[in-house]
Amino acid sequence: MKQLPQTFFQKYDAIISLILGTILVIVIGFLTFSIISSARKNAEQKSDIKETVTLPTTYMVSEGDSLWDISMKFYNSGYNWTDIAKENNLENPDGLAVGQELTIPNVTPMIVETGDILDGVTTEIKKPLHTEVTVVEGESLWAIATREYGSGYKWVDIAKANVIITNPDIIYPNMVLRMP
Repeated sequence: MKQLPQTFFQKYDAIISLILGTILVIVIGFLTFSIISSARKNAEQKSDIKETVTLPTTYMVSEGDSLWDISMKFYNSGYNWTDIAKENNLENPDGLAVGQELTIPNVTPMIVETGDILDGVTTEIKKPLHTEVTVVEGESLWAIATREYGSGYKWVDIAKANVIITNPDIIYPNMVLRMP
C-alpha cells in the first residue's frame, strides 16, 4: 500500500496543539485576573463611598447602575431609591444614563425588619384591610400595598403570595389577589 504524503497539520499537530493550549491557558488566566481585580476595585469603591461621603452629595451614574444599587452604596439600603428618584425629579427611575449626575439627598436609611419598612423606629406589623383584592384598571402592586397596608413596600409580599403574578410590573384588571 502506498502511503500518502502528510499534510502540514498532520506533521505538526502536536506543536499546534501545544501552542493553542498555551494561548487558551493565557487567555483564561487574563480573564480570571481581570474579574478578580474588577471585583476588588468595586469593593474598594463601595467602602470608600461609605467611609468618606457626607450627604447631600452628587453621584455620576456608571454602566450597570440602578437606583437600588446607588441607594445601597450610600444608605446601605436599597429602599431609599425612591428618595433619590424624588430628589432628582426622575420620571422614569429605570431610565438612568451613564454619566448622568444625581443628587444624593441626606435622608434616614430605611431598614427592613419583620417585613415592614422602618424609618428608624419600630412599628407593629400591619394587617391588610381586606383578605382579597380585585385589581382595578391602572392599579399597581405598589398602590394596592399602600392602600391595604399603609406601606408600598409590601408589594413584594403580595407578589410572592400570588402565584398568578409572573411579572410584578404587569397586573391586569379583575385579577383577584390574596393579601398575605
